[in-house]
Amino acid sequence: MKFGRAPFFLFLSFFSFGLAHAASLTIPQNMTFSDQKIALEILGYGSQVRMLSSPVPLGGYQGFEFGLSSEYIPVEDLGNLGNKSNTKGEFNYLSLSFGKGIGSNIDTFVQFTPQSGAAFGYGGHVRWGFFELSNFPALLSATLHGSGMNYVNLVNTRTVGTDLLVTVAVDEASLYFGGGPIKTIGTFQGGTNGVTADGNTDETELNSMHTVFGLSFNFQKLFVAFEIDRVAQSTYAGRVGYRF
Repeated sequence: MKFGRAPFFLFLSFFSFGLAHAASLTIPQNMTFSDQKIALEILGYGSQVRMLSSPVPLGGYQGFEFGLSSEYIPVEDLGNLGNKSNTKGEFNYLSLSFGKGIGSNIDTFVQFTPQSGAAFGYGGHVRWGFFELSNFPALLSATLHGSGMNYVNLVNTRTVGTDLLVTVAVDEASLYFGGGPIKTIGTFQGGTNGVTADGNTDETELNSMHTVFGLSFNFQKLFVAFEIDRVAQSTYAGRVGYRF
């Protein structure tokens, strides 16, 4: 199956649409503990590390990978918390990623979200492809991921999780799906300019299950990937990358 340049145009359309409809992010003040839990579901789970890569292991090639992703978190429900805010639509941010194969089927990835005015953060994951079917193009892999994000210097989140993924590859295209447990911890700033109802700096923690579905299109050393993740709500992202 030959895809030509279609996925690149699809990614550019996805990227341009997201930027055109991206929301500015305003954290509402006077959030109660229950409000903070909802905010953490949106911002903590929403900023988890995504695979967003060709599912073919880098380790098999002892290779490197660079990528640029555009990630989107629906934040309209955030505007209904506390004293409310005018936040609507999806919050968009860009991330740079770097991957390195360290074994035959083991890859490590790190990513960085530069300061964008509303958020900045970091993250990484380790992926192990531990079983491949001999008579069908399918691979089982396990990932361990973690990330941290700072939102407007008012909310800090740390998120960790593990996933079991199934990958099916056909020619230049592949899809992956799966999920696993995920945990996020949020710190909400108090004080005069803080966001908590009690005026204290509060910390809350959530545990849940994560599901993921992704597509990847490969063009020799180039790839384009798209992914939808769901915990409390669905978030989505796209990445263009280069392997060598």
